[in-house]
Amino acid sequence: MVNTNTQLSLAVKRDLVDNLAKVMSNDASLTPEAAMLKITMDMLANNPYVPPKGCPVNDLPPELLAYIFQVGTQMEAEGELSEDDDDDDDELVDLADGWSSDGDGMDVDGPSREDKKLDEDELGDAGGEEEFGGESGVEDLVLPFQVLVSHVCRHWREIALESPTLWTTLSFTEGSPFEKSSIWIERSKGLPLDIHIDCTILDDEAIPGEDDAAADSAFPPIRYRIEPNGQVYTGHPECRDPRPPALSLPDLSAILDVLVPHITQWRHFELTCSLYDYMHLLLARLSQCPAAPLLETLQLYHYEDCENYEVFSPRELGTSFLIFNGEAPMLRNVSLWGVHLDWDRSVSLLSGLRDLELAYHAKNVRPSWGTFTKMISSSPDIRTLTLCLSGPAQDEDDNDWGTEPFEIQSLTDLVLCYHEQNYAIGLVRKLSVPNLRSLTLDYDDEDYSEFAQCLTLPMPGRKKSWLAGLENLKIAGLPCNDKTIDTIFEQLVGLKTLNLNCSRDDEEKFFVRLLKSTGVSGGFKLYCPNLHTITTSGITGAHMKAFIFARKAARVPIKRVLMSEEDDVDEQQEQWLRANVEEFEFFEPSDSEEEFIDEDEDEVYSLDGVDAN
Repeated sequence: MVNTNTQLSLAVKRDLVDNLAKVMSNDASLTPEAAMLKITMDMLANNPYVPPKGCPVNDLPPELLAYIFQVGTQMEAEGELSEDDDDDDDELVDLADGWSSDGDGMDVDGPSREDKKLDEDELGDAGGEEEFGGESGVEDLVLPFQVLVSHVCRHWREIALESPTLWTTLSFTEGSPFEKSSIWIERSKGLPLDIHIDCTILDDEAIPGEDDAAADSAFPPIRYRIEPNGQVYTGHPECRDPRPPALSLPDLSAILDVLVPHITQWRHFELTCSLYDYMHLLLARLSQCPAAPLLETLQLYHYEDCENYEVFSPRELGTSFLIFNGEAPMLRNVSLWGVHLDWDRSVSLLSGLRDLELAYHAKNVRPSWGTFTKMISSSPDIRTLTLCLSGPAQDEDDNDWGTEPFEIQSLTDLVLCYHEQNYAIGLVRKLSVPNLRSLTLDYDDEDYSEFAQCLTLPMPGRKKSWLAGLENLKIAGLPCNDKTIDTIFEQLVGLKTLNLNCSRDDEEKFFVRLLKSTGVSGGFKLYCPNLHTITTSGITGAHMKAFIFARKAARVPIKRVLMSEEDDVDEQQEQWLRANVEEFEFFEPSDSEEEFIDEDEDEVYSLDGVDAN
């Protein structure tokens, strides 16, 4: 029997002989060699393994090519373009590449003199004196995707520069005088802008003179003033950090000079800082601004460590501002970390919200109960509320929260963290959230059993408790006794997803009680019968295996498991878990979870009374 390869070879030979005879009969002037070459080229014309002539992608309609550029830019922003573990994350690109006409079939005309100047401004300091694309130019720069495609050829460049959606995200990382960002704003052609400004100082960047008593006098807290016309005058000396942060106070002032004239384009605005000087400067400038008609998201994060939350510090920077003249009609998402406003005058600004996050506010700069309830009431569609070491101000001597409950009908997600227990109890007794579906709790330093018991009692004006309707629960910290834990689990009959940080002894009790309740013996009730997803930190692979086995035996199987990548899970345990649940993943724990895991990494983890074999 003739094998398949021999059959194919014979068929090809027959085709070549037949075609050769036909070609030579049609054109007697052809030599056998020329005729064979023509036949070969014709046969390879549609071969997918032979590269075509020219650049077929340029035959696409400009609108489609622009959309491809937009998708690529979005994928890069989401971190999907540099996931190859074999390559360096920051690939260096030579901008001179692609500007020469080497006859590759592409329309590659060199850039005009005007384009060269624009590119130099767009990319910041090119680091050389020669023209753009020269040997000492910008060959060591890492390019954003939209800039990269604009340097492939003239055709791509024209499409990229005329696609305003590619130029609407600003980060101001190029350094002063921020000409690149100015050019991007121009290219955005009036479309809404997404702005991210990072003024943080890295943890390993020491501040010289912080142990020197004279340091504070050398660097006064307020280094600028704002005139009635909005102009900022700054006397800020050299940055205190030996390696200056990415942005200094004068840099931030210059950035705002670029941005404020385009405030009607702002859609997303985020600023993070380590020192409140930066935030004070920002708020002061925004208090001089008109309305922000397109602004949807406002995120202001002040990360400076603080141990005393009784009174705001530094006091000289504690001014409460009204920003955007109190008008941002499209504002839906607000996060304020350690940043306070003139709450009473900002009720109209903070209305119509869907997501509100208040965090790390000193007690003397929190909104009053009346103002807080006005803000929430003016947002009838609010879905998520986060109160992390923040919330309405409370006068322990006067019952300034009143006696009437405050109901938030629309709220489905609530996060409560780091409050003193009496304050947390006060919130639970005042708030009624009948449609709550997701709850996150993070408390430590004392026994929160009394607070946890309040969660099991009926809400104000309602028959059901806070826990009765929950589908998702995350406990990052909640020290309480076993009896309270059992009472909590008894009410979680509708719970579908559970996230437990068991890095500390107080929290591992929750996993122990949940695991024991699944066992056939022991007299425990079966807790959380509808649970299908569990996320844990601080649990070994052996104990997770025991839990999954027990749930399957009880006919209430877990479908999805997520475990911290820092936890002790060997290869065999991982294989068993993947084989016995529908989905198994590792995740990177937060900084706080890593801290506790590192402290206990040399200890043998054990759940008393639980068989993990």
